[in-house]
Amino acid sequence: MALTLDLISDLKERVIEGGEITREEACLLMSVEGTDLFEALLCAAHDITLAYHSKRAGLCSLINAKSYLCAEDCGFCAQSVRFETSAARYELLEPDVIIAAAKKAEENGAQNFCIVTSGGALSDDEFEKMLPIIRRLKNETKLGIDGSLGFLTAERVTQLKAAGLRRFNSNLQTSREFYPEIVSTHSYDKRIETLELLREGELEMCSGGILGMGESAEDRVNMVFELKRFKPECLPVNILNPRPGTPLEQVTKLSSEEILKTIAVYRFVLPQSNIKLSGGREVNLSQLEQEQALRGGANGLIVGGYLTTGANPVKQDLEMLKRAGYEF
Repeated sequence: MALTLDLISDLKERVIEGGEITREEACLLMSVEGTDLFEALLCAAHDITLAYHSKRAGLCSLINAKSYLCAEDCGFCAQSVRFETSAARYELLEPDVIIAAAKKAEENGAQNFCIVTSGGALSDDEFEKMLPIIRRLKNETKLGIDGSLGFLTAERVTQLKAAGLRRFNSNLQTSREFYPEIVSTHSYDKRIETLELLREGELEMCSGGILGMGESAEDRVNMVFELKRFKPECLPVNILNPRPGTPLEQVTKLSSEEILKTIAVYRFVLPQSNIKLSGGREVNLSQLEQEQALRGGANGLIVGGYLTTGANPVKQDLEMLKRAGYEF
């Protein structure tokens, strides 16, 4: 099967009408070359976005509530204690600090706020401290309250939902096949188990991955098809920002075209997900390229900074969204 303008259009119409594309068709779209086909792919992805979503962009801010205290060995992460990095190290932040950060994010235009902690799972004591923080955020702000709090149990899912948590983040990071190249301390199935617990417990799901860790285009397709059965409400697309001291410090940078193609293909596979440009976008994509992504399948941003790195000024991001045709 040859990739043509007509085929891109046909696949777009199939998705808009409620159909699906196959893994083979997704791989074919990932192979797009030439300006005309590349631009057609991005335009088709944007048409799918507009068919399933409003023009209101999804904006999320986060706080690194417990830093550089993780025993896992994820090769991309500056917060693993196995690597010598410059990340700040501290225990779980005090509730008032987290609440203040959330209120500031809300003032800056964020709709959702995610509490992130390093480590495989919270201790029982940490988890008990987290529940009243979530309740306070629910009562004291109008934000959607999200969490990225490591591995879960069914009981913890129930408690988090009862406390007012809206959505939980647990990224697959990459394909099943490539995963052992970046993590050895836990299995891919452990991450799948977390997603299954979220669906069973009826918590909304935020799950995506990191592009540019040395994986193939096929790996990027395989990851989104792993996610497809879960239909995550949010799919964050991170792009590796190599951190000094981590095993992936010297990985060759992924081309912007490859990043944009991947985002567009993800829109074909998961038309109803909020696809959110996340960590690493500023160092891997120019302002113009970020706007291309927002007109090529993405419809949201993480704003205000990431776990161990800074970000664009929020005002600059809002102006970029406006130029790309979004409201907020």
